[in-house]
Amino acid sequence: MTSSAPSSSSTSARSAPARFRRDIEGLRAVAVLAVLAHHANEALLGGGFAGVDIFFVVSGFVITTQLVQEVERTGTVDLPGFYGRRAKRLLPAAGLVLIFTTIASWLLASRVQWTSISEDIVGAALYVVNWVFAARSVDYLAEDVAPSPVQHFWSLAVEEQFYFIWPVLILGLTAAAARLLTRSAKPANLPERQEAQVRRMFLAIGLLMLVVLPSLAWSIYHTATNPQQAYFVTTTRLWELGIGALVAVCAPVWTKLRPSLGALVGWLGLAVLMAGLLLQDTNTAWPGSAALVPTLGTAAVLVGGFSATSKGPVRLLGIPALVWIGGLSYSIYLWHWPLLQMATWQFGELPLWAGVLIAAASVGPAWLGFRFVESPLRHAPALNRSPRLALSVGANFTLVAVVTGMVLYVVALPSGAPRTADAAKVAAESESESEIGDGADETPLFETITPDPASAPYDFPALYDLGCHSDIDEATVQACEFGDRDGDFVMTVAGDSKVAQWSPALEAIADEEGWALNVFTKSACPLTTVLTAPNDEPYANCQQWGEELLGELLDDPPDVLVTSGLRNSALPEGFGEGTETTNEAMIQGYVDAWSPLVAEGVTVLVLADSPQQPKDRVYECVAENQDAPNETCSFPYRDGVGSSTLRAAAERLDGAHYIDTNSLICPDGTCPAVYRNVLTYRQGSHITATYAAVLWEPLRDDLLKVLSEEAATG
Repeated sequence: MTSSAPSSSSTSARSAPARFRRDIEGLRAVAVLAVLAHHANEALLGGGFAGVDIFFVVSGFVITTQLVQEVERTGTVDLPGFYGRRAKRLLPAAGLVLIFTTIASWLLASRVQWTSISEDIVGAALYVVNWVFAARSVDYLAEDVAPSPVQHFWSLAVEEQFYFIWPVLILGLTAAAARLLTRSAKPANLPERQEAQVRRMFLAIGLLMLVVLPSLAWSIYHTATNPQQAYFVTTTRLWELGIGALVAVCAPVWTKLRPSLGALVGWLGLAVLMAGLLLQDTNTAWPGSAALVPTLGTAAVLVGGFSATSKGPVRLLGIPALVWIGGLSYSIYLWHWPLLQMATWQFGELPLWAGVLIAAASVGPAWLGFRFVESPLRHAPALNRSPRLALSVGANFTLVAVVTGMVLYVVALPSGAPRTADAAKVAAESESESEIGDGADETPLFETITPDPASAPYDFPALYDLGCHSDIDEATVQACEFGDRDGDFVMTVAGDSKVAQWSPALEAIADEEGWALNVFTKSACPLTTVLTAPNDEPYANCQQWGEELLGELLDDPPDVLVTSGLRNSALPEGFGEGTETTNEAMIQGYVDAWSPLVAEGVTVLVLADSPQQPKDRVYECVAENQDAPNETCSFPYRDGVGSSTLRAAAERLDGAHYIDTNSLICPDGTCPAVYRNVLTYRQGSHITATYAAVLWEPLRDDLLKVLSEEAATG
């Protein structure tokens, strides 16, 4: 949202005073109220997230108006002055909120969230957090990271990046227009007013061709192909700021509209804008083409405001209450989301009335921050005289926010526990008097809970760091090679993260038995011939990856294939639009994938899908109950989501064998949170790499038993 909040339209001493437009303040009020309603409870306003898009258009309009007017008046842009005004206006208020959020997170948030929160706070302070969230949104290992208390800073980051590049772009296009006019055969007596119009026309065409159209096209494509990432990145949002910029550049045209036409355009724009808020919801792919509705509606309100006078939307948008809220919109936006998150940490999911009450209460600290921080700094004579001092003040607030975020990160670091790789190695090499999984030996394997709950989400198999695990957006088949590379017996592991989680145990087994081990894994992609649809989106490159991998395995068959999978349904062959996934399609897809390998003499070992941990993550629960974690944090056994289809497929195919690994993970019908001081679960339904390594001996026994029986039956 918005540095377009009140006074981002403030001008320097060299600038001509701009006409105060109450309709713009009203637009800001509509935008921030929409965001507040959406964040308080989605049931209130499903499309309220589009309030951010309104802010983008307004910001593009306000900033471009200032820049173009300064260029026309002075021939250039005072870059230190421009950046100084932005710094004193925006950075202190944002820094104050980030410092407050860091302290509140330390006091109220679960310790296991401190690492990600601290990273987010540093990213927010440096205005790159939108890229942090974009990367996390496609990180399969971060799928259950809790909402960040600075999640809303992504839009501020987009705007700050816009502010950084926009004056330079305006200056560059203006200089190009000047050169064009100089080299053209223009009459020597071309009126200055007409020359200014030519410059504006050139600027408008340049912005349209260089920013708006490319960014819009990319936004539509990226939203269709990678909506989670497209929501956050700057490149899919620049066109929205560019729309506002085009309105500003073409201002001389809009001032010539008849008042009645201006009023009509403004009211129609307001209607379209409201439709964008009311008719969209979180199921709408965003931003993409859908974002044209609120952005063009906002642009139309701005256009109409040039000539509509009191007949236009200013009659509604300009009422004192909305103008007052619009003036506080930046501060309200800054404060509301951290307060909502803090209440959630303290009380759990908030009912509608509580969300509304807290969102409304954010006006209090917003006003205090505006009254005692923003406004005094904005009007300080010394800062107005010295852009360097203004930049320094803003930078110091940013620096303090960065330092507090880094301090939280240091505090969050686990102490006294082995690093993940070391812990897995120690566990794999450990000896016990009885098998793990039988519940007989409760002797601690480590002196402290390992991995530390704060690092549990990062306790994943080494293959992720080795770079041989394929992410969701990759289709390249690549192997991780372990074990004895000269071994006569070859074990291949293939599938999604549910089989990848067992790689520490399988590595230990291969080392013990002298086998060669090849691991082929891809996020959310089981080894099947059919098309899966996670999040209701066909996963085409998973099917491509599977076909290529099967081809490689058939060219050089292993002795054993170990596989597993989370999905329990897939799209049937020949599916059309609206076709739903089925369990039968998934079962048959497994059978069709494994059958050619079985025909080549490959033994297929199918590991059960591990159970899903409760909504309250096990490692978070353990972090808060380390004295007696199992009494509070263990949960009753229930079969993993994908187990039924895996079992059914194995039963249909001779040569495929289902192994109930869940009897190892959850002995005696209970899934322990901590087993012999080993933390069992990380994110989702995945066990920690350390726990997988601990289970290598009983898993080896199960594998060898099946292989022995297979050999005996010929």
